Amino acid sequence: MSSQLPRFGTDGWRAIIADGFTFENVRLIARAMSLHLKAGNQTRKGIAVGYDTRFLSREFATAFSETASACGIPVMLSRQFCPTPALSHIVKNRGLAMGVMITASHNPSTYSGVKFKSSYGGPAMVPETRSIESFLKQATAANKMISASPARITEVDFTRAYYSKLSRFLDGDAISRFRAPIVFNPMHGAGIGSVDDFLGGLGVRTIAINSEPDPTFGGHGPEPIPQNLQDQVIAIRESGAKLGLATDGDADRFGILDEDGQFVQLHDLMPILFRYLVETRRWKGDVVRTTSMADTIDKVAARLGRRVIEVPVGFKNVCEKMLDHDILIGGEESGGFGYKNHLPERDGILSCLLVVEMLARTRQTIKQAVAQLRRETGPFAYGRIDRHCAIPVLRRNFDKLAKSPPFRIAAAGVDRVSTLDGIKFHLRDGTWMLMRISDTEPLGRIYVGSTTERRVKSTLAAGAKLLFGIS
Repeated sequence: MSSQLPRFGTDGWRAIIADGFTFENVRLIARAMSLHLKAGNQTRKGIAVGYDTRFLSREFATAFSETASACGIPVMLSRQFCPTPALSHIVKNRGLAMGVMITASHNPSTYSGVKFKSSYGGPAMVPETRSIESFLKQATAANKMISASPARITEVDFTRAYYSKLSRFLDGDAISRFRAPIVFNPMHGAGIGSVDDFLGGLGVRTIAINSEPDPTFGGHGPEPIPQNLQDQVIAIRESGAKLGLATDGDADRFGILDEDGQFVQLHDLMPILFRYLVETRRWKGDVVRTTSMADTIDKVAARLGRRVIEVPVGFKNVCEKMLDHDILIGGEESGGFGYKNHLPERDGILSCLLVVEMLARTRQTIKQAVAQLRRETGPFAYGRIDRHCAIPVLRRNFDKLAKSPPFRIAAAGVDRVSTLDGIKFHLRDGTWMLMRISDTEPLGRIYVGSTTERRVKSTLAAGAKLLFGIS
């Protein structure tokens, strides 16, 4: 047994495969979760366990399931790799105590992880994950936890009920009227056979690329961001497609490309989808967004008489508001949106399909929809830096900025500073810059939104010097 116990982050636990992410640690976490469920008298409700296409994901999921079963917890184990939202749906639909997804989501292929989903079909909140973490030391005494009669493990197809739910949520007749070709890219991940099969069943011509399981994700990170979608750009241009859709490694995040292969910012997509749901579907409800999102959605929501709630980064913060308030759409900058009348959960598959429905009903291309938004709310550009750096350097520079914020950044005066999550500088020319430090790895992140690409680049460069101590 390693002397260092797994340390949970904001969305469960992740580590490098065969280093920290070992069968021993996976079984340890399964025992800790079992103790947590026993302490809350929830063992009889059981759990669901799903997994993605990463190296040994099926085997890790089986080890987790067998360990929980030996502790007396009934288990539904996914029959095949599955999207995270499909796991979340079956947890809520079957009234289970918890869901467990073996995935590292959009992280590099060398990582794997354990995501916890609570009974409402969304990310487990901090008190729940902290409770599981608190049982880790006790769970090292494996022999004391074995049940006299192990519970049953049942293999289940998680996707059937999930796609049935999507069929009820979406307007299939409208989607079937989308006649232009679409290129779908599941990035070799758990979204394989999802969006393309759903659209194909409605008669929409869909070209799938990267649709074979690959633990290395084709040598790219399974995150639908511009630098990872260049093969999809080529496929769009060669096929004459009018839209590109992509999902990340476990299909809870998504990305969109227009007919020119240009990446559509999620900062734009959120207000566009929100307005569609309000004006076309006539749905009620407000908005929750993370502080890393631009305020474009705020401007659109104000015109529609709706409220916007700003929360720290992390979808569990979005989920918490979706559970407590009437929220129509909740989202974060990194590609995760959740919707009313569905799940308080990121769903990349539903988001892709909803974009197709919207374009079919409004008879616009996504490029035209973005151009209309820009005319209404003004120009917008965005950029982000993720950089590994020694934690002592990051912490020292971060604390210095928090204690004594600069008066000017990249030739613009600092108007105000927010510490809702990290440090967010609002500059007098309308530019904003958010700085954050990862909870689980030596990584700093800088997000910048402004009116021009030039301002974004200069502000990112200034931010890098301040946070990382380099130019």
